[in-house]
Amino acid sequence: MNDITSRMNQDTQKLTKEMRIHTSKLGWIVRFIIISAIIFILSYNIYYGLELKDPFVLYSIIIPLQSILTYTIGWFFYRDPSIGKIDGKLVSVIIPIYNQEALIGTVIEKIFESTYKKIEVIAVNDGSKDNTQSILEELAKKFEKLKVINNKNGGKRKAIASGFEASKGSYVVLIDSDSIIDSKGIERFVRTFSSDDRIGAVVGNVKALNNTESLLARCQDIWYDYSFNLTKACESFFGSVLCCSGCFSAYRREAIEQFIKIWSSAKFQYSDDRQLTSLALAKPQFKLEALSAFSQNRLKSASKYDDAEDRVLTGQSLLEWKVCYVSSAFCFTDVPTNLKTFYKQQLRWKKGFLRTNIFVSGFFWKKNPLMAFIFYLDYMASFSVPLVVVIVLFYEPFILQNFYLPALFFGGLTLVGIAEGIDSKFRNSYMPNWMYKPIMNLIATLMLSFLMFPAIWSIRKNTWGTR
Repeated sequence: MNDITSRMNQDTQKLTKEMRIHTSKLGWIVRFIIISAIIFILSYNIYYGLELKDPFVLYSIIIPLQSILTYTIGWFFYRDPSIGKIDGKLVSVIIPIYNQEALIGTVIEKIFESTYKKIEVIAVNDGSKDNTQSILEELAKKFEKLKVINNKNGGKRKAIASGFEASKGSYVVLIDSDSIIDSKGIERFVRTFSSDDRIGAVVGNVKALNNTESLLARCQDIWYDYSFNLTKACESFFGSVLCCSGCFSAYRREAIEQFIKIWSSAKFQYSDDRQLTSLALAKPQFKLEALSAFSQNRLKSASKYDDAEDRVLTGQSLLEWKVCYVSSAFCFTDVPTNLKTFYKQQLRWKKGFLRTNIFVSGFFWKKNPLMAFIFYLDYMASFSVPLVVVIVLFYEPFILQNFYLPALFFGGLTLVGIAEGIDSKFRNSYMPNWMYKPIMNLIATLMLSFLMFPAIWSIRKNTWGTR
């Protein structure tokens, strides 16, 4: 417990007076170098592709183009949105739990250390087979505002829906059972909601708790920093964060209650015991019919699976609300430390990505044109990266005899990774794993991009958790 507190005190997110994510002057120089280097690589690829009349080389500009846009907006335009007042509304914290005896006590104790005191905590035990239930019962004796619900095992959606049904808060915070939040996190969420009535959902800054346990954990530590403080920061500028991670996120009640009935009552094709209890929460004015037939079908389809619960909640929130990233509201979560567990987690995430992005793509073009361009560019890249890798590593050198292209490709990945890692170090002096970003770039390109194929193959299989 003391080690966790010490880590949380060290690894914080500094903001400037303008609510920018703080970095040093040298950090800004590094950022200009990164953008300049990517522009050079982009320009060279265009020139090289035109010179050789090679459409595959030209197609590879999708990735650096998307990076330039993300960096520019995330670094230069993002502001932390937690600038409102504390409005004193009740916050319901819901924790879906399955087999988490090792950490759940710390998770709940940290919630009750929050600076925002008007909370209720609902812990939903989803049929755990370890000592989770007995630990929760002891915690309920200690904390008056803790309510424990014991369900039969039915999946994460059912656990969240049960907690939502029992909750009364104007804001609903969702926390994974292995996530430990900072004491000011909930307060930051409340300030964000009160700053703009159009904000319907927010996501916090997630950091790896076990960030020194293995090489893989170190790589994920710096990867999380990039994903939240660049990708989500960019999306947040447009009020269009695409995924409020289940680790630590929150919703304005009216932003999701109209959707809960569809989401929670979706039938599984596998067994009746997985059918969720239908909640009488939906308001008559929920205009699902306002969506195209394509979007309606994709929403209902994605709602059936536990691997897409955070993305689909975010996706439907994007219909009528702004979704923002709050960099100053952070939490720490356990990350996989071995390849087997990491593979299972990433495969589950990739399936959730596919289900929800197909739904979101049906209406996202109506959003801000630049954000829509970035979204569809990134969506294209998720399918094209495996093709680019195969072309660069096999087709170009062995068929076209362009042997130096693989070296250029890997050199570019490595240099960008080093620059991204250095930028992270200038933002957060604690960051011990900044030098692992090049390795994570290689893992993402050579391994994670190819998970698209097994994800498509197993798209109908429903799973929750990676343990």
